[in-house]
Amino acid sequence: MMKFFDVRIFVLACELKNLSAVARELSITPAATSAAVKRLEAELNTRLLQRSTRSLTLTQSGRNFLPYALKALKNLDIGKRAVLGDKLKGSITLSVPSDLGRNTLLSCLMDFQLYHPDINLKVKLSDKYADFYSQTVDVGLRYGEPEDSALVCLPILRNAVRELCASPDYLTRYGTPKTPEDLVKHNCLHFYSDDMLNSHWRFFKDTSTVSVKVSGNHLSDDGDYLRLLAVKGMGIVYKTCLDVREDIAAGRLVSLLPDYRKEKSPLNMVVAHRKSFDNNLVALREFLVEALKP
Repeated sequence: MMKFFDVRIFVLACELKNLSAVARELSITPAATSAAVKRLEAELNTRLLQRSTRSLTLTQSGRNFLPYALKALKNLDIGKRAVLGDKLKGSITLSVPSDLGRNTLLSCLMDFQLYHPDINLKVKLSDKYADFYSQTVDVGLRYGEPEDSALVCLPILRNAVRELCASPDYLTRYGTPKTPEDLVKHNCLHFYSDDMLNSHWRFFKDTSTVSVKVSGNHLSDDGDYLRLLAVKGMGIVYKTCLDVREDIAAGRLVSLLPDYRKEKSPLNMVVAHRKSFDNNLVALREFLVEALKP
């Protein structure tokens, strides 16, 4: 009989292109992931994945099966929510970056509570990493990997990147940078905290990496403040795409250097350990993964 666990392994393998990465994602052994794929292939009597030492590729059978696997998992998730939704109760203390919380998550969290009215949310807005060991935060949403390797990261948006952008007014007055090196002549609005100044911005083209040390006359430890400065024409910002996509869509900001790839900035859910990841947090993560899809 086909197991949903095996189908989930297959779908995640298609996404990550590597069985070891799947094992790390689910905190299981590589042997268990390989066995799951083999069981599924035996059940279907066909090879779904072509394995090599470095990556996985879908066979034609795998490409044919993938849409049905995705639909099956989605239907299972809908059924699980229908059964568990009203039973979820308790509280979640959530730490989120300022810009993400105010301008993107606010409506998402409102919708989440419509589905789960018995869950109380306490949302802490800060661009500093929360202290999970003080027991004041259940979960954090953060861009990139935390410095503390003991924390557990669960992906929300894997492929998020940063956007370099400025207002049309700023570009009219000071010109549009054509290369990363041009940024040294511009007012760059960048983030700082007590022990970090994020003044090196990186860009990628072909196989080359360009790192530019930028400067500006107006810094902040609040990401939303920097975004508003850029909208008002005060300079150039390099922010995660989630934070500025509405401003770009509305024409308040213009995306720059289209010929260069930008730094990755994946959004993760961070918890102190996997035992902290209860049904409430499972439901919150699944909801946000769906709500924040591009």
